[in-house]
Amino acid sequence: NKDELMRMKAQRRPEYRERIPIEGKFGQGKYGYRLNNIRAKRADTSVAWINSIFLVMNLLILMRVFICLRNLAAKIASWVTKKSMPREIPFARACQFSSNRNSYLAARI
Repeated sequence: NKDELMRMKAQRRPEYRERIPIEGKFGQGKYGYRLNNIRAKRADTSVAWINSIFLVMNLLILMRVFICLRNLAAKIASWVTKKSMPREIPFARACQFSSNRNSYLAARI
């Protein structure tokens, strides 16, 4: 019996950890997006409101991820450009690269 209780306790722990973020999202929907104040007359309208609120919450997360990835890609591109672009062109002495904050422009000396 003691082994069974230990096994059940060990099984409940991962299940509890899985539920924490899900319940947190419902709490965010209730208090942040007024999910508990929906006053629709029909059940299907109420379901549509709830679905649209969760859609907006997911779109905000995707937008945040997209912005982070875009910024990361810009930093990587800037780093690669700085490492691979020559500061001087050996075969053209009249032209040299001058660095301007984020871009490199060919400028005459």
